[in-house]
Amino acid sequence: MTAGIARGFIEALRDAGVEASSGDDVATHRVDGSLAQAVAYPATLQELARLMKAASGRRLAVAPWGGGTRSALGNPLERLDVIVDLSRLNRVVEHNPADLTITVQAGITLGRLQELLGEHGQFLALDPPLPDRATLGGTLATGASGPLKWMYGSPRDVVIGMKVVQAGGTVTKSGGQVVKNVSGYDMTRLHIGGLGTLGVIAEVSLKLTPLPAGQATVVAGYGSIRQCLAAGLGIFHGDVVPLAIAAVDAAAGHRMDAPGLGGGSYLAVRLGGRPLTLERQIKECRSVCKAHGPSRIEVLGEADAAGMWRRLADYGWDERTAPVAGIRAHLPPAGVPELAEALKTLDGVDDLRPAIVAHPAHGTVLINWYQGNGAVADGAVETVLRSARQAVHRLGGKLTIERCPVAVKSSLDIWDDVGEPVAIMRRLKEQYDSQRVLNPGRFVGGI
Repeated sequence: MTAGIARGFIEALRDAGVEASSGDDVATHRVDGSLAQAVAYPATLQELARLMKAASGRRLAVAPWGGGTRSALGNPLERLDVIVDLSRLNRVVEHNPADLTITVQAGITLGRLQELLGEHGQFLALDPPLPDRATLGGTLATGASGPLKWMYGSPRDVVIGMKVVQAGGTVTKSGGQVVKNVSGYDMTRLHIGGLGTLGVIAEVSLKLTPLPAGQATVVAGYGSIRQCLAAGLGIFHGDVVPLAIAAVDAAAGHRMDAPGLGGGSYLAVRLGGRPLTLERQIKECRSVCKAHGPSRIEVLGEADAAGMWRRLADYGWDERTAPVAGIRAHLPPAGVPELAEALKTLDGVDDLRPAIVAHPAHGTVLINWYQGNGAVADGAVETVLRSARQAVHRLGGKLTIERCPVAVKSSLDIWDDVGEPVAIMRRLKEQYDSQRVLNPGRFVGGI
């Protein structure tokens, strides 16, 4: 977008009642290093529709923006003209506490939404990183989740309806506002995890969950992450159904202020239920943990454990734990211990130091690499990431590169090979965004 076109587009938006800017706001809305020429702030669904229609008519490339917490995710954009900041679309449309449903605009932050729901003894069963900044729309578009995924499922499991603005400005609706109404539900799945490539999520209807009657966390310290994982899988295969299970190696624990349990690595098991249920679960978890030789076991109450679980969810995305490179691997739970060991012996790790957080119950492993004593060359990062992907593939898993230098992305696809479904994805992109207006090139296969 040239400066002249930018001015004309901004003037057109303002004439249509949409606030837009080409000033300092542009610098604060970088998408993985790419700068737009303008930032627009629609405050209503109608303004967003008019904005997209105007951008499409000018063939301008648009990137939706929530809280900017995952702006580095994805392949490099082919081009970028306009950022659509959805932070002003942040209203609660309708809340039915008795039905455990709520409809909200996509720009509301997860933190604010959970605060409102907590007043009614409810919550949205998602715990993505940085909830005070992350918006609902951005969380759904990136498919972000956290430790609670084991118990409550992925973002797709909480959505019952959605309004989306397509590239040309058309507003589409799928699903409904009640749990039993699932008409068009599959259409919402196209947008959850789709990184805004087929449309801009504007409004979402959600199913809610009652807050657990009580919570407790069993934390056990071990000398290695392999011991943590063995204990965690023992609990996973037992009679207890935790809310979350996380195994943390010494390097990751050091960056997150790990509880002082000795041994360096630790296992955290989050439990929920009524007092007698919690008592039984705690006893069983302690028994399993003891069988694997812990240095120490502690039981934390809900308030004392809250900060630890928040740091675990934020791992790799807050300022303190932001890495040189980071990946998210998904594989069968039984393969998690072997992967954790393999990742510590990869080629090219001399200048990069790995730190691991694993969620063995749902087979997710997060690995971040941090700079050692010397400078880290882009070539070393690429070597490590390629080796990590091969290790994951050998164990039957898939790997997404969540963070790495922009230069590395020019020679390494961020998304793993999805196989034949990529052809279907390309046809959907052609059908819903033939002019490649929305996030061109950023998604799987350069879609």
